[in-house]
Amino acid sequence: MKDSVLNRWMWLIGLLVVVLVFVSFGPLSKGQPNENASGVTVAHFYNTHMTRQWLTIWLVGAALFLLLIYVTQLRAVLVRAGGQRLWPNIVFASGILFVGGIIVEGSFQVTLLLASHNHEYTVAHFVNFYQQNDELILLIGVIFMTLAAGLAMLLNREIAPLPKRLGWYSVLVGLVGAAGPLSFFSLLFGFPIWLVATGIVIAVKQSRGTLGDTAPGGGASVNAGQVQPVAA
Repeated sequence: MKDSVLNRWMWLIGLLVVVLVFVSFGPLSKGQPNENASGVTVAHFYNTHMTRQWLTIWLVGAALFLLLIYVTQLRAVLVRAGGQRLWPNIVFASGILFVGGIIVEGSFQVTLLLASHNHEYTVAHFVNFYQQNDELILLIGVIFMTLAAGLAMLLNREIAPLPKRLGWYSVLVGLVGAAGPLSFFSLLFGFPIWLVATGIVIAVKQSRGTLGDTAPGGGASVNAGQVQPVAA
């Protein structure tokens, strides 16, 4: 698939990531025991909702695969739009950090399912307590990714830059994520909106031919200053 085609679907990729994560951590996780629940309570919940929890793992896995596509293409877009690689590379690395963190969390989820199935109540209690207090794993990736993306949009403006408003919003999401009690709003609202909004901006600019790799007419852009006269 060509980059130009993928750019037009960035908004949909971001939306699918948001929907899959929402379904996984929303309806499918409804009624999970709180952090102070006993091991017996935790094991009972997971043993009676085993299929639902395995489905959650598969849906999150699909969301992570789409997110990898998203951040990889976002890095390419930011490089073309700004002409420099530092901040786009940090965006990509932060995306890998975020995906890796969720994979680690998923490994604990599998441990929790197996511990509940084998009636290991002490293990179930401990892992459940950890999962109810592991927001830092998610926040670090979100903060780094949005801050780096915002700085890329605001500082790298040599070719066909993305809108400054999107850059400032990206920085805001990162700062709110690092603001202690307010970090909840960044993770639950700011980051999903950022994913979809950034995808929409990229898709619109691609359609208009103003993304930095194509001219408005659809052909490759050429810098007039680089055209050299041909000697007779």
